[in-house]
Amino acid sequence: MSKQPKDASSFCSTTTHSAVKKIVITSQRRCTWLACPDSRFDPFRLMYVEQSVWEVMVKALTLLMVNDYPDYIDAGEWARSLKARVSGLDFRLWPHHGDPGDIDLVLIDKGTPRGFFEGMTRLRAVAYLGAGIDGLQLGELPAGVGVVRLATRELASEVVQYIVLRVLCQQRHVFEYAVQQTQKRWRPIAPRKISETGIVILGAGRIGGWAARLFAELGYRSAAWSRNPKQIADVACYAGAPA
Repeated sequence: MSKQPKDASSFCSTTTHSAVKKIVITSQRRCTWLACPDSRFDPFRLMYVEQSVWEVMVKALTLLMVNDYPDYIDAGEWARSLKARVSGLDFRLWPHHGDPGDIDLVLIDKGTPRGFFEGMTRLRAVAYLGAGIDGLQLGELPAGVGVVRLATRELASEVVQYIVLRVLCQQRHVFEYAVQQTQKRWRPIAPRKISETGIVILGAGRIGGWAARLFAELGYRSAAWSRNPKQIADVACYAGAPA
């Protein structure tokens, strides 16, 4: 399950099909708001521009939040925190979005159905609060709309945990033992030695690089591939464009 960030400060990248920019996302408890290191930034209004990422506008910001995990994400707390930091914020919660032509910024924690962005003529940016942006209908985004992908340490840690867990379960035959348990029998299975096991991570960015380092620390023969050259301690790193 994708989860929104909780740590005090984090970084993300903003993509506009042709360029990648940096902004800062700061959060307190379960509430996240946008801030930009650019000295011209002002939280009263956010608008994506080609060169400076965000510029100040005088009109109030209309924000739509899609909350597919109400048991985990407190939308009311998000609204209170955001309104306390963004003057004149019009906070809306899907599906009660009102006129789609009013929406400037969308926060999404899981994905969007087809046609979701129809009528959002004022949309400037979409912030995805989970891991990756696979749930977004990127082909439906109007040209020039920024896509914000969060990269908090906590979110990266959760993904790395799943990666390591999956490998350990495979190596220690956890799934086979689970089947044996349902059959009320016990047959020990010799695990493969860590020192004899190689792990290759395709993609050595924030998450892949972290996973590769952890596998190396556990004693695996760890390797990682990335498009651009990387150096990771005790990890064999390879780089180049995919064939």
